Amino acid sequence: MSTPSKRSPERYDAVIIGAGMAGCATARALTMADPERRRRILVIDRHRGVSPRFAGEYIHPRGAQILEDLGFYGPLMAAGAVDVDGFTVLERADGRYVELPYAEIRGQRPRGIAVHHKTLVRVMRAVIREEPQVDLWEGFVIKELLRGDEGAIRGVVLEGDEGPRTILTDLLIGADGKASAVRKLLGLPDERQTIGFTVGIEIRDAAVGLPSFANVILGAWGPVLVYPIAREEDGRTLFRMTMDLPHSLPAKGARLADFLFDAFIPFLPSALAEQAAAAILGHRGHLEMAPTVNLPAPRAAFPGVALVGDAAGCSHPITASGMTMGLRDAETLGEEARRRARAPEGEPWLTSANLRRYRNEHDRYVPTRQALADAIYEAFRGGNEGARAIQRALFEYWESGPEARRRSMALLSCAEGRPRVFLSEYLKTARHALETSLVPRHAQHFPVRDRLRQVRGAVGLATTKLGLVADVMWAQVRPAWLPRD
Repeated sequence: MSTPSKRSPERYDAVIIGAGMAGCATARALTMADPERRRRILVIDRHRGVSPRFAGEYIHPRGAQILEDLGFYGPLMAAGAVDVDGFTVLERADGRYVELPYAEIRGQRPRGIAVHHKTLVRVMRAVIREEPQVDLWEGFVIKELLRGDEGAIRGVVLEGDEGPRTILTDLLIGADGKASAVRKLLGLPDERQTIGFTVGIEIRDAAVGLPSFANVILGAWGPVLVYPIAREEDGRTLFRMTMDLPHSLPAKGARLADFLFDAFIPFLPSALAEQAAAAILGHRGHLEMAPTVNLPAPRAAFPGVALVGDAAGCSHPITASGMTMGLRDAETLGEEARRRARAPEGEPWLTSANLRRYRNEHDRYVPTRQALADAIYEAFRGGNEGARAIQRALFEYWESGPEARRRSMALLSCAEGRPRVFLSEYLKTARHALETSLVPRHAQHFPVRDRLRQVRGAVGLATTKLGLVADVMWAQVRPAWLPRD
């Protein structure tokens, strides 16, 4: 690991705040955009070693391809990562079931990747440490931004164990997550909303029908997700089970286990329920838990600054798209850096035009993912009549044929981004919601007034989303030349 000293360079072509997945991927993308090794890149992180926090572990094929392009895929697989084949969704323990495989999506690799978060970060940091252009400083935080005469960022002040360090740079990249210090220092309003919590437990050889898939199980207080995260030396597979909790936790500490037993375990298939119960009872200390945060995508680029990954917007993890979006950010910045690979000495690596193109691209795909995550979570949660109608509609739609499943999965896995497809899928689901509310297959004996109540719920939920859909459509079709602010 590179460590700062009085002889270390005090100017870098790029400074990346955050050495998690997005920061490491961005560092690697920049080094690959510098074949002549003319640039120097500094990556800092507040944690010495891997952060203890429970975080994302599932990456769609689009993101897996970027990991392979950047040289991370092989080392991750060697460290125990697992290829994944798609999603299954179980309506409830004895309800309808659907498979959504990646292989049916045309034009992309057929598998994603899942890996224990601590393994992911450890391996990615090891890869970038081997890059001659990269210095990685651990145990440092950003304290101040230095601005030039016209307001562009020209440097940062970092704080470590030995005191402050001033670093000059023409490019600052904020990859420091949901609570980004870079975003705060830029003066952006903190629009984060903690909408709940996610608790995670580990289960070996989980009793799921398709062990190479991410398995979504509905019917409990919130959706349950079970997916593989590690191939162990003894041939067994380690799985992660996540359970979605409300914002106002009904119990904390040791009593949280009681809530899980009441609100989740009874709604799981019996074999999996036994494994989950044993894992909870056998866990020592507090269960791993992380806040579920919704952050509407802020402005992703400023003069001399780019935000990537969760620092540039995040949503509920039910669609598992956040990590793939962070990798797309890294890839896009790398493409812009490649345009300037032979920029003359003394000129910024990425100009305002490069950062503007990055922002335009980011603004086209991130709002779509956030809208999808919001809509899918609300439907899977099933917390009101409208959401339950949309949930039924999703199953009806998926059961209508393979093309419906393929189109939905292409959107959910970040393989499809065309605005007409997004709008088409939204309208189809809304139509199914109305149809299944009027004549639900499982409740044709309901009185007409009850069916009308379900219709009102479905219509109400759909109309509350119209503004969000309009924003997404505008973000995707909006002319790049039109002023944004």
